[in-house]
Amino acid sequence: MRQAAVGELVMRQGEPADSLMLLTKGKVAIQIRLIEAEPHTLAVIEAEELLGEMGLFGSGQHSADVRVVEGPAELVEVSGDKFLKTLLFDVDLAMEMLALVSQRCMRSNEVIGLLLDGIAASERGDTDQLRRLATEIQPLNYCLSKAMDRLLAIGQGRSSHPPGSTG
Repeated sequence: MRQAAVGELVMRQGEPADSLMLLTKGKVAIQIRLIEAEPHTLAVIEAEELLGEMGLFGSGQHSADVRVVEGPAELVEVSGDKFLKTLLFDVDLAMEMLALVSQRCMRSNEVIGLLLDGIAASERGDTDQLRRLATEIQPLNYCLSKAMDRLLAIGQGRSSHPPGSTG
């Protein structure tokens, strides 16, 4: 068991992924730093979610920061080596992990599709479609719902200036 205060990083982007964590209490933000100095919040995760599996199963490094935003947070930390060895002998657990990863990938694909539809609607200045898409994407992904809000603002600007006009 591990406790973490609000503002504390429990995983740091780029560091070795040598454990998994189960968030049992509190909320954490998944944040990524790319070009900008300030991190972008990709998601806010509530209790009963698994953290760190992407780094453990993928590159071996954490792909994002995980920061406590409501807490204190309580986490159960499991050694990555022990967890991977357990997966070899526990088919049910391995299937649960595959289901979890597949579900997250499908949700990401849905969000990307909605965002691409939003870009097209923004180019057309179709603010009604943008509002519908913004409503659909909002509960699915924090960061991309903010991107959709920006597209809505761009689309509203386009709809007030018909194609071919200057403004």
